[in-house]
Amino acid sequence: MFDTHAVARALTEADLTPAQADAITDAVRLAAEHDAAALDVETLATKADVALVKADVAAVEAALKSDLAAVHTELKSDIAGVKSDIAAVEAALKVDIAAVHTELKSDVAELKSDLAAVEAALKSDLAAVRKDVTVLQND
Repeated sequence: MFDTHAVARALTEADLTPAQADAITDAVRLAAEHDAAALDVETLATKADVALVKADVAAVEAALKSDLAAVHTELKSDIAGVKSDIAAVEAALKVDIAAVHTELKSDVAELKSDLAAVEAALKSDLAAVRKDVTVLQND
């Protein structure tokens, strides 16, 4: 009896993909089950076929690695740009906050001055009212 599992395992250990190993194992199993006249040798993968597939896989892998490196580089650049934008916004906000703080200090000082003027006017008015009350009391 033909041990397909052992053959597939041996092929995958020889660096074939599981799909390739299964295809070769199935073809050999068919050959073992049918007479030689029924076997279509053209469907079997040759060493040259396997080498071509390996070369194709290696080329695709190299292209993917290159693409991944390019994307990585682009992302690093984008992240650096975002960090720079954030720093610029932060600096602008600090300037705006400082300006608002200065404006508020000025407004508070102006309000204190206005309050002092109102207080002085009220004191003056109160003194005049007291004087008038005293005059009225004496009359």
